[in-house]
Formats: sequence, structure tokens, C-alpha cells
Amino acid sequence: MSVMKNMWVNTFSGYVRVKVEGTYPELFINRCGERKIMIWDIRQAGEKTYICSVLLDDVKHLRPVCRESGCKIRFLERHGAPFIWRKMLVRTGFVTGAAAFIAILFLMANMVWNVEIEGASPAVEHEIRQKVDELGIKTGQFQFRLPPPEIIQQEISDQIPDATWIGVTIRGTTYHFQVVEKELAVKEPPEAAGHLVADRKAVIHRLFVEDGSAVVKANDVVQKGDLLVAGLIGKEGKEQRVAAKGEVYGEVWYRAEVTVPLEQQYFAVTGETFSKHKMNVADWTVPVWGFGSPEYENRKDEVHSRAFDLFGYQLPFTYTRETIRETEPALRTLSPEEAVEEALEKGRSEVLEQFSSKAEIAGEKVLHEEHVNGKVRVTIHYRIIDNIARKQPIIQGD
Repeated sequence: MSVMKNMWVNTFSGYVRVKVEGTYPELFINRCGERKIMIWDIRQAGEKTYICSVLLDDVKHLRPVCRESGCKIRFLERHGAPFIWRKMLVRTGFVTGAAAFIAILFLMANMVWNVEIEGASPAVEHEIRQKVDELGIKTGQFQFRLPPPEIIQQEISDQIPDATWIGVTIRGTTYHFQVVEKELAVKEPPEAAGHLVADRKAVIHRLFVEDGSAVVKANDVVQKGDLLVAGLIGKEGKEQRVAAKGEVYGEVWYRAEVTVPLEQQYFAVTGETFSKHKMNVADWTVPVWGFGSPEYENRKDEVHSRAFDLFGYQLPFTYTRETIRETEPALRTLSPEEAVEEALEKGRSEVLEQFSSKAEIAGEKVLHEEHVNGKVRVTIHYRIIDNIARKQPIIQGD
């Protein structure tokens, strides 16, 4: 059973099939066992003849065994990598040509031969081709040197404002770009007449009115629900109802409490790295370079995989590069002043999450600071400028 488990090893190191003839061939087999010469697949070919397999490295030890047992051996077959390699050396020209052909075919199948752009107007297509050329996607470029499709898609989409969506796919040796351009927005039906009212207590900072009549001005104090922009225009008694539009920015107050530890632990990269290169064939993983695993106590792993195509057909293997970076724990100790600064920075980001994307911090003030169990607890007062207007329909009788 153990011999069968090592068949792959035996094939790699090489073995031969030999015929053993003599008065006592069983003695030959016993002597091989005593000298720890590995033989297997033993078959009786006659009354005084056996055929068995012997490792190539053990062939040189068979002559003394033959003399002791009075047997003769004859080599029948040769198997394994050493003999295959020897045959390849004899046919060097053929092997070199075949390897070169496969290498060239593989490289050509992983080059860019065409760039197709579908769904774009001539102007947008010209702009996309310029951006594609800047990214290095051109005829003759190797695909594995180019960014993955999702990165290309993001880069192109960010630089082409006239396209709503750009899809990138690789079809064999062709990069295909599917473009969906922006269309003119369909005119929306008119909004129902309404006012703009305050959604919270604030001091008016500035306002921009598109439609309607402003009833407040800068520095006015308003309560939640107060009228800001009336949806009525025209002379008194002949007002016309409209949907009030505009932005009214008010200054609101917000109080936040932020806690920051004076000692903070994090993991820093030491600069030591270990790389593994593998080929994945179906469910099998074959290591190519970088065997074993580094004895890093703390580590950060990064894995990048790349599939290969051959004339539009995805090959059943992928290349994987795994980078292992050594990290070490580090302790950062803050002074009370640094902890307060970090609390202010942390507080700003947390506070802005409570308001709209147009909100801005007009001012901040530390109200209270205390040290508790190795932490600094800071109470901060913020002045926030944000749009406080919300729509309110005009009710019959207003």
C-alpha cells in the first residue's frame, strides 16, 4: 500500500521493469528486502522467473544481490521522468520548436488585438478611444500588464461625463466597451403648489429662492414649522399659487461627546514580505515559486489571481500571486492635547453624518474635557450650516 501511495514519486524519480531468472529467484527478492532495495509489482513469469519494478537509484545495488542469489536480471522497460528527459534531449530541435510554438501561441492569445466601442456617438467614441489609449489598451499590449476590467471601467466612467454607464468586457483578444449615453431628461409634470417651511430651529444664514416669495431674511430666528418661502406670488388679493423652490440655509447647534483612548494599539508593516506564485488547474493547486510559509507572528495577506484565455476560450488554469507581509503590533501614546485634537477630528466626521451632504461646520468649541480610565472624554459644541427648508403643500384656505 505504501508503494502505491508513492507511485507519483517513483514516476518522477524513474524506475525500470526487470526480469529475474535463476534457481532461487525468491532469494533475490528476500535479499532486496534485507538491503532495503524498493521493489514492487512482483509477478511470476515462470517456474524460476519473476518480473518486478525497481527504482532507478537502486539499480546500481542489484549486482551484489544477483551474485549472492545466483540469479541474472534483464532490463525490460524504462519508465519515469529521467528517461523522458533523455528522449527529449535526443530530439532537442523538435522539443524546442514545440515549446517555442506553444509559448508564441500563448503570448499572442493574451495580447490585445482589437478595441470595440458599441453604443457611443462619434464624439463620445473618439473621447473614449483617447482615454483607452492613455491607459495603454492598444494593439500589441499584453493583457496581463493591463488593469482588470473593473478598474478600467471605473477610470473611463470617471473621465467621460457624457456617458451614464460604460461596461468593459474581454472577449478573447478584444476589449469590448458597451456605452450608454445620457439622455435628455423627460420634462417632469409641474409640482403641486406649496410653501417651504423650517424643519428645525435655526438662525437664517443665507437663502436662494427660485420660485415663491421669501418671508425671512438673514439673521432671523425661526422655529420648526415656521414659513420660510411662501408659494404665493403677485399682488395682494391677486396672488398666484406656485410650488416654492429654493434653499434656505440656517445655523443650527449640535452637541457631541467624543471619547479617545490615550493609548492606541495598531499593526504596522515591517517591510518583510514573502511571495508565493501558484498555478491553479481545476481544483488542483500547483506551487510554482515560494514554497512553505514564513514564520511571521502577525501577517497581512494579499491575493491576486489572473485567468488566461486562448482565442476566446478561457483556459482551465489561473495564475495566483500571494503576498504575505509581516506586521508587528505598535503602541501609540497620545498626549492629552493630541487626544483632544483627534477627538475634534473624529467629532467633525461623526457630526456631519447627522446632516445633509451640503452641511458645513461654521464653528466648534470644546465645552468640557475630562480624563477617565486612560481616556479623554470631550464635549464639543458645533455650529452647523445646513439647508433647513422642507416642502409643505398649500391647504385650501391658506
